[in-house]
Amino acid sequence: MSLFGYPADVIHKSAKLDNWNRVIGYESISKKAKVVEEQKLIKNDKGEDVLSISEIHLEGPQDIKFNDYILYTNALGKENRYDIKHIEVKKNIGTDDVKKVIVYG
Repeated sequence: MSLFGYPADVIHKSAKLDNWNRVIGYESISKKAKVVEEQKLIKNDKGEDVLSISEIHLEGPQDIKFNDYILYTNALGKENRYDIKHIEVKKNIGTDDVKKVIVYG
């Protein structure tokens, strides 16, 4: 395990929603990312403490929703599915320019 993460190609499965906001399918989007596999206690969108097993760092602005998930194939060839537990947006100081988005899974 690397403390600094691994450069990786991940598959972002973006949820398609119907008129009642139910998931009716997923669109696959390939993205470049940095994956840090470490356990961390974080707060979810409801303010509850949950265990995160990874951080996925994506450069620039990203359209990610809590219905989405991310697929990552590690160095051993095992495909991992990361359900999104928390999204953190990092901006350049003093601007609204999004530097990166960190997804906790």
